[in-house]
Amino acid sequence: MTTDLVRDYLGTPLHLELDARQHFRLLRNVFALVFASSVFIHLLVQQDDALPGMLFHATMVGLLYTVAIGLATMVLYGLRNAMQRVHVWHLWSASLAGFVLGYYILPLEGLMAWPTDVDTGGHMAEIGFLRMLPVWFVVTYLLVQPYLNEGLRAELARLRDINALLESRDRPVAGTGQMVHFESGRTAFELDVHAIRNIVVDDHYCYVHYQHEDGYAKRDLALPLREVLALLPPGFVQVHRSHVINPGHVASLQRKGRSIRVLLDGGYEAPVSRHRLDEVLPLIQQQPEISRAR
Repeated sequence: MTTDLVRDYLGTPLHLELDARQHFRLLRNVFALVFASSVFIHLLVQQDDALPGMLFHATMVGLLYTVAIGLATMVLYGLRNAMQRVHVWHLWSASLAGFVLGYYILPLEGLMAWPTDVDTGGHMAEIGFLRMLPVWFVVTYLLVQPYLNEGLRAELARLRDINALLESRDRPVAGTGQMVHFESGRTAFELDVHAIRNIVVDDHYCYVHYQHEDGYAKRDLALPLREVLALLPPGFVQVHRSHVINPGHVASLQRKGRSIRVLLDGGYEAPVSRHRLDEVLPLIQQQPEISRAR
């Protein structure tokens, strides 16, 4: 579960669009955090340090790291069109690159200190790169969060539009005569394609959930999901590594925190992987017709 959450978080698509005020606030927070962290580290490792040198060095560290993070995000902005999709892990990677760059341009603080006659000798070595890693982690969180919040607001508006479309559409009709044949060892059965609601992976089995009389039933298959997918006609949508749905049985889409779930007929909920979201939502919105079984 934890692995899935991390994978979904890092795979979340980002829309790299922030106005100038938001971007300035972001870089201001980076500077403030790095400056405060540098002062704190100085107090821990050099308690008898001269105050002017400590404050000057913390200011230079904050400025240089802010410049480095700014350069890294500018490069990412420039490449976003060529990359087509920017995900959270891209921003974490750019932040790490900027932080490493910031650390290796820190010797410049000695050159900047020379005209002011402030002694910064040994300060960079005392801080150390490993001590700055927790700071990098918090800085990156501050860097990513505004983009995530913007994306979530746009995503919520999109979900409202899709739910309104789903409420107005006609409900699926079973019994169309388009049959899908499933077979695994001694297990063999046929189901009407429009009656199939979803397929779920659990342990080493796939369970096919389908419309049956006034409710829903399920049949198990000792097959991997990729082989079950090969039996299905076009139109079914894989929303998660262990869930495939029939868009004709989607009742609504729900957001719980950062997670997205698709509510199917009969009250069944299936998770939607965030890294699949940009592919899944248009397919549900378009409500494609399930093709005839191959």
